[in-house]
Amino acid sequence: MEDTLPSAPPDLLVLGVEAGTFRVDAAVADLDGTGYGRGRSGSANPSALPLADVTAHLVEATTAALAGIDARAVRAVVVGTAGILGFQRDGSADRLRTLWREAGLDCPVAVVPDAVTAFAAGTTRPSGSVLIAGAGAIAARVEGERVTARIDGNGWLVGDDGSGFWLGRQAVRAVLAVLDGRGEPTLLLDAVLSAVAGGRRVPTGKAERVALLRDAVYDGPPVALAALAPLVPAAAEAGDQVAHRISEQAVELLVQASDALIAADGHDPGEPLVLAGSLMHQDGLIRREVTRRLTERHGRAPLLAPPGPGGALWLAARRIDRALGRRAHAAFTAATPAA
Repeated sequence: MEDTLPSAPPDLLVLGVEAGTFRVDAAVADLDGTGYGRGRSGSANPSALPLADVTAHLVEATTAALAGIDARAVRAVVVGTAGILGFQRDGSADRLRTLWREAGLDCPVAVVPDAVTAFAAGTTRPSGSVLIAGAGAIAARVEGERVTARIDGNGWLVGDDGSGFWLGRQAVRAVLAVLDGRGEPTLLLDAVLSAVAGGRRVPTGKAERVALLRDAVYDGPPVALAALAPLVPAAAEAGDQVAHRISEQAVELLVQASDALIAADGHDPGEPLVLAGSLMHQDGLIRREVTRRLTERHGRAPLLAPPGPGGALWLAARRIDRALGRRAHAAFTAATPAA
């Protein structure tokens, strides 16, 4: 769905919301995929933030998307979220119902795992597999709008192997190892220190550099380490051996998750395999290698789900008109082979 918005919205609209680890992205569209509103806000992961902050970000993005639109024209809403279990505890469902009511929405609202909306962004097919590699990582089997099997997706503390968080943490560990004499030289040293300094001068002394890095890590939420992830494949492509080993391990962990899902749950060769998440959206070493290995295993390239709320919009539109097909799907999303 394009960000350029026409005026005069019709009286039959859908709202799609992608509530991710780093931001909420909400969009309003008609059944042709023409966009009429867009709103963005901060993180909405209930596993990483207090629910009050999560709901505030959902309200901000949804309100912005509905600006100038009669909310009564919205006939279906789908919200795809990371940390779905956080929305099922401690009265969270009641708070969400209140949120939608206050936004003026009186239509059905479905909250589904982000694996479901990511899969829907990549294909019109109802069933198949999705491998998400973003701030977190999960391989999931999707049937209809349900996750019927999953590998990993267990969060930064005990899982999410090969994810953006995992890469960021490995990068920090590699830099600390260089600074205290345990590790080999790496381009990640300057790249990571510059990133965490945020435009400030990077100190020259070892102790000061360690302090800078430690403070940056512990002053923010753990999952913020995922912001350092792109530095690793970039350094690997520049010839850095430390970064290359980390990148290769990430690829191996992600492919292992996909393999384990298929071994446990089976995979119809005719069903799609979709790649999603920020690591897959970056045209670099990790996406290329994951794509190559999965293509070798399955005989055809996986599909690439674009970022944003397109999958959620598509699912919301299908709630109103089950006959919508590939042309409408392409208007909401831009599913392409992961070349």
